[in-house]
Amino acid sequence: MVDFAELLSTIRPDYVPVDGYYKPEFVAREKQMLWPHTWLMACREELVAKPGQYYVFDIADESILVVRSKDGVIRAFHNVCPHRGRRLKEGAGETGDSIVCRFHGWTWDSTGENRLVFHKEDWDATGGICGVDVNLGEVRVGLWEGWVFVTLDPEIESLEEYLHPLPDVFAKFDYKNTRLAWHKTVILECNWKVVLEAFLESYHTATTHPQALKFGSRKPFSQAHGKHSLFAFHFVRPPEPDPSAPPVDYRLARYAYVEEMNRTLGALWGRHGLKAAERLLTDLPETATFDEVNQAFVRFHSEAMAEDGARYPVEVAPEDLQRAGTAWNVFPNMIVLPTIDGWQGYRARPNGDDPDSAIFDIWWLERSAPDAPSTVEPEFYPTMESFKGVCYFLEQDFDNIKAIQQGVKSSRMKAIRPNPAQEVTIQTFERTYYEHLVAPRGQAPRGDGR
Repeated sequence: MVDFAELLSTIRPDYVPVDGYYKPEFVAREKQMLWPHTWLMACREELVAKPGQYYVFDIADESILVVRSKDGVIRAFHNVCPHRGRRLKEGAGETGDSIVCRFHGWTWDSTGENRLVFHKEDWDATGGICGVDVNLGEVRVGLWEGWVFVTLDPEIESLEEYLHPLPDVFAKFDYKNTRLAWHKTVILECNWKVVLEAFLESYHTATTHPQALKFGSRKPFSQAHGKHSLFAFHFVRPPEPDPSAPPVDYRLARYAYVEEMNRTLGALWGRHGLKAAERLLTDLPETATFDEVNQAFVRFHSEAMAEDGARYPVEVAPEDLQRAGTAWNVFPNMIVLPTIDGWQGYRARPNGDDPDSAIFDIWWLERSAPDAPSTVEPEFYPTMESFKGVCYFLEQDFDNIKAIQQGVKSSRMKAIRPNPAQEVTIQTFERTYYEHLVAPRGQAPRGDGR
C-alpha cells in the first residue's frame, strides 16, 4: 500500500521518489484528489466560437461538455445523461440549441435546461422528478487569454486567483488574439508526468537538441511561483567581435535561428517571424550591427503581422520578455511557451487507467486578426511510431520518454535527482502534486512549491 504522506516527506530539491510514474495506486489517487480539485485547460475559445458549438474534454473517468450557449456564454456540463448515464457527445462539432441523448431522447437546450423527458408523468407515482434531477450538471468555467478552463471543485478559488501570477505576467502580450496554426495529439508509452516533465526544463537541451548549440549556449535558470513554475534563459548580449576575426553577419545569425526553429519544430517562430528574418538578408547589408539587426527585425516583424491583420504587441518591453521566460508549468498538466509570434501549449493526461500510457496534446498558436476564424483540423497519432517524420524537434524529446518509463521501474531507481538550480520546475510540480494527493478531502493543499 502506498503511503503518499511518507513519499511527500522525502521530496527535496534534488530528490523525488519514482513511485508516481508507474504504480497503479497513483492513477486512482489522482482521480480522487488531483483532477477534481484543480483548474484544467479544456480547449480554446475559438473551438466554441459560435452558439451551438461544442467541444468534449476528457480527463480520467470524467467527460466535460463545453458549449457556447444560445446567449453567447461558454458553459460546461458533465457529459452524461442523468437518466441512465450515457455519454452525450464526443469530439467537437455543432449541436445547435438542442442536446439530445441518443438512448431515450431526453433533450436539453444549450444552457443545460431539460426540455423533454418522454413520459415524464410515469415518475409521478414515485414523487416525480424536478429540474435538479433532469437538468445537465453544470461545471465551473474560467477563461484566460483564449483558453477555456474547467473545474469540478465548487469551492476552489477563481481561475484568476488560481493562475497567479500568470495573468499579470502576460497582461501585455495580447494572446487572446492568437489562433491555432496546428494541433497534434499523440498517444505516448509513458506516464503523463514523464512527458510533462520532459518539457518542464531546458537542462536537456544540449544533449537532446544539439542543433540548438549552433546558436550559442546560455545557462538556464528555473523558479517556483506558488503551484506554478517557469524556466528561462538569461539574455546575454554577445561580446564585441575580435577586430582580427572575420566580421560577424548578425543578419544571418538571426535568420538561421528563426529558420531552424520554424523548420524543425514548426512553432515559437511562425510565419511572421520567418518572413521578418528573411527580409533581414535582403534589406540590410552584411555589415549591419547587432543593434541594427534587432531594430530592423522588430520593424519587419510588426509589418509582417500587420499584413495579416494581426497586431504586434507593442507594449511588451524587454523586461516583460525576461519575466515571461521560456516556459511555464500551469499546474497541474499544462505548459505554455511564450514568444512574440504566438505561444506553444502542451497538455498531458492519463490514457485510461494504464500508468504507462499518456495522451499528449501540442498546440501552436500564432497572432491573427481579432476576428479571424479557426480552420485547423486536429491531427491524431495513435502511437509513437505513427508520429515519426512529423516533427523532428519533438521526436528528439520522444526518444527519451519511453526509455525513462522503462528506467524508473528499475530496482536501482528509488528516486530521480533533479538539478536543484535548473530543474526547480520538476521539484515544484512534484511537491505540489503530492500535496494534492495527501490533502484531506475538502482541504486545499498549500501549493506554494516549498
